[in-house]
Amino acid sequence: MPRLPAATRGDFAEELQYVWDAVADGREPPDIFKMLGNNPHILRSYLRLGNGLWAHSGLDVQTRELVILRSALNKQSRYEWHQHVRIGRDAGLSDERINALHRWQESDQFDEKEKVLLAYVDELNRDEPPSAEALDRLVGAWGRQTAVGVSVLVPFYEMTAKFLAAMDVQPEEDFVGWTL
Repeated sequence: MPRLPAATRGDFAEELQYVWDAVADGREPPDIFKMLGNNPHILRSYLRLGNGLWAHSGLDVQTRELVILRSALNKQSRYEWHQHVRIGRDAGLSDERINALHRWQESDQFDEKEKVLLAYVDELNRDEPPSAEALDRLVGAWGRQTAVGVSVLVPFYEMTAKFLAAMDVQPEEDFVGWTL
């Protein structure tokens, strides 16, 4: 059970109710947004940064979802994994590729360029900064713009994982499971 009450549209000042309306999109908003909605200004800022990262990280949608899913797996974030399995599937990712994230190093589901990216994600998810070699390989395979995008995207989802854990936010439906 979440540690704070879920925000409602009525908790938002009139000038920020458009933020609620955007995340609700005619239905009940996901629980993460109801928790973030306890501070509507933070929710608005979170959405702006997240949307910018989705649009400008330098990754296509499927690859972006592989990165987010690998980070969710590394951080054992059930909520993120659950949500992004659905988003990844909607983007065309197969369950086989999603499952292969558990052992991507040995998998034939990923090409060498993707493996460079996943190795960087793993290093970025550790407590210490990624090695210069990992960053150099990422820049060599994906370019500087994508290296910067990924270097912000991954910590954004790590921050999200920590927020979800701090607030004890669980998936809205039965957890899809770590293996599909």
